[in-house]
Amino acid sequence: MQIDRSRFLLLTATMASGACGGAAQPGAAGDPVVAAPVVTLPEEGPPAAKGSGAAHPPGPPGAGEPSEQVFVASLDGQTTPDLGLSACDDDGVAPKGCDTLRAPGPQCESFMDTRDMCGKLAHGLKPHVAEKAVDCLLAKSGKQSICTFDAANQCAMSAVRKAPCIEPSTQSACAPVVKACGGRLAMKDCQALLSSVTSRNRQNMIACVTEGCSTDYCMYSVE
Repeated sequence: MQIDRSRFLLLTATMASGACGGAAQPGAAGDPVVAAPVVTLPEEGPPAAKGSGAAHPPGPPGAGEPSEQVFVASLDGQTTPDLGLSACDDDGVAPKGCDTLRAPGPQCESFMDTRDMCGKLAHGLKPHVAEKAVDCLLAKSGKQSICTFDAANQCAMSAVRKAPCIEPSTQSACAPVVKACGGRLAMKDCQALLSSVTSRNRQNMIACVTEGCSTDYCMYSVE
């Protein structure tokens, strides 16, 4: 059989090219496989977004707002029931010790008035405030400082200013007085005063601050 060499070579080249074309197809079809990792790239997004606002969408809208509202509420908490409400109660036992007060000597003219006022403060102030006032006076017992004419008033006012509780209800009672005093009486001082005395003494305190626009000498009105 005579074989045409040129046709044989052409047929061989054609077959070779076909084989190469078939081998190239998997490579072409494999391109999407190479691109597949691109599909998974968004998974890297959340870690990068943790430092930005992009991390919030998965949660409910305004998820951070409640904590901010609580924080703001705590800033306004000076007259809320959350601040030592139990310390605002009238419950408790009046402190003792006023009868044990003694003067350093016969030359202590205001001593008897101071001791009498100590007894009034013990029952007219709320127990937690009265205790501080009486302890202050007991610390002066037998010393010349107990002879100061306003020793009882000073001890009581110091205790009032350090009172751990401000009752919210006192704001409505103090508001008209503070307004009438035109800046001479601070709302916090008026509220602290009313919050520190027993309920039967509140009217006396309102009368005192109304008259003088000050709390400085209102302890003399405690009964």
